[in-house]
Amino acid sequence: MITLQHHPKLTDVAAFIARLNGNSETHIGYCGKKFDEVIDTLKKDFGDLPARDAFLIATKSDHIIGVCGFDADIERGKAEIWGPFVDYEDVLQVSIMLWEAMIRKIPDVIHTVSLFPEDNNKKVMTFANELSFDSISKESVLTCSKETFRRITNDSVINLSSEHYSSFMKLHEQLFPNAYIKGNEIIEGLSEKSTVFGVVDQHNKLLGYLYAEADPEFGEGSIEFFGVTPLSRNKGIGASLLSKGLEWLFAFPSIEEVTLCVRADNNKAIRLYKSLGFTIEHQLTLFEKRLDKSK
Repeated sequence: MITLQHHPKLTDVAAFIARLNGNSETHIGYCGKKFDEVIDTLKKDFGDLPARDAFLIATKSDHIIGVCGFDADIERGKAEIWGPFVDYEDVLQVSIMLWEAMIRKIPDVIHTVSLFPEDNNKKVMTFANELSFDSISKESVLTCSKETFRRITNDSVINLSSEHYSSFMKLHEQLFPNAYIKGNEIIEGLSEKSTVFGVVDQHNKLLGYLYAEADPEFGEGSIEFFGVTPLSRNKGIGASLLSKGLEWLFAFPSIEEVTLCVRADNNKAIRLYKSLGFTIEHQLTLFEKRLDKSK
């Protein structure tokens, strides 16, 4: 008999996710692959609801066979679904059991949930279709290592200062109007582990920027946002920004790998990333579903 457990131990959740997320056939985006990384996120960096209240597990004969939860963003009315992760012969059955119980946990102010499975994760792709999720976009996750990084000249790149913050926020909103983090939130969160680089013209006008985050504790870095104004493209600005961002991240002794995510049909950007040493690691589909909690 399959039973569901609410408020599970986060160590159990993290161990199960880390085990399954390293396999492309059970991989879900934004969840992490290493136990230490997953447990740290669950304990310290989860959204507006504590992780222990947002997850549940499915067990059979005292063995965990499934995990699912959500990371809520109350302000935006959205939540990212972590899972469903299932290790059982009837994946769809357990997935739907977890979903139906989890959806009752989601606050009423959450109107949209997203799911981000790897395309090889056929079971969750089927689950998304069964529950009438909408396919929003195809995404590629690329990685670059210190060994593959091909540095180019980036003398034109500067660390953005306060005089450029207003221009940066406008450009960020223009290029990424539905981003998970706003320009002012990026500025407010800048630290020794996160930075924004930019390129300006002779009139001090911002032509492009790159926002990077370092996670030296887990030996990882990420390019979170990266864009150039339409009139400034095809001039090498993007390559210079990307090279500078990688150079900064790899200056952390523990960081061996940097990741970024891009639309899978953005062939021009992918060619640029590959030219600096990135390779495609995951191909994923972003799904969304509007919730009707009145039923």
